[in-house]
Amino acid sequence: MEKRILLVEDDASFREVFTHALRELLAPERLAVAFVEAGSLADARARLREGGLDAALIDVTMPDGNGLDLVEEINDGGPGTRIPTLVLTASLDTSVAGRAMEAGAMGALSKLASMPETVEAIKRLADAGRSEV
Repeated sequence: MEKRILLVEDDASFREVFTHALRELLAPERLAVAFVEAGSLADARARLREGGLDAALIDVTMPDGNGLDLVEEINDGGPGTRIPTLVLTASLDTSVAGRAMEAGAMGALSKLASMPETVEAIKRLADAGRSEV
């Protein structure tokens, strides 16, 4: 069964390369992932209202706010609307992971992470799936 993961990232080039690479790397794992892309927090909120998402990967720095606020909104949404989240960051500040977890995320993934590390993080996120998080 295909997992639908919301990717909230304002850089369209990064989204394209990231999603293409991950689909290729996840295929041998027999993990079908469809990325639903959002280039802003407003766009992400609209995608969330449409429903049908299993998880979300959310960049911290967005043009219209802080991605951690969206993580909190998802976790405060109530039963049936919560999905597992993972924060995506280019920051080398190690406190980002702690702040992400305080907001309700499973953790943080660095944009500088190796591909094997990124694949493992996406697999954990997809495995968490839609649940009462």
